Amino acid sequence: MNQPTLFNLEAFTKQDAPVYAYDPFWDELTPPDSHSVGGQISEAQSPCKSVGEQVATDTQKSAPQHDTHWIEKYWVERATNKYWYFRYCWMTGRKINRLYLGSVDSIIAKRKKADIETAIADGLTPVEIEKLIRQQRNS
Repeated sequence: MNQPTLFNLEAFTKQDAPVYAYDPFWDELTPPDSHSVGGQISEAQSPCKSVGEQVATDTQKSAPQHDTHWIEKYWVERATNKYWYFRYCWMTGRKINRLYLGSVDSIIAKRKKADIETAIADGLTPVEIEKLIRQQRNS
């Protein structure tokens, strides 16, 4: 029987090593120094052009693990058109919660954004701000 044993290394060195073919197609898909952490790559580098709710490159650059709440500008692509929106985000443990504020072109959404930024600066908690947003919707 020609079965290699634990200490028979000659059997492994005599075998032909597999030959791998180089395919330049894969170099075109991934940039050479790619670091695809969510929301930290530019739109030009993004392999997915029509992913819903992809975060914009000009989103507030604060790290969510340091801030417990922030306002985010994001876009959604529908029928080859990009629509930009604001949303309020806050952390509960390791989960990111989000509330839609409105379109960036809307005066009402801009006012909501300004009110929430003021509330964040005044030290209101995410629970209080969430309650404020829901009250604005109902009125």
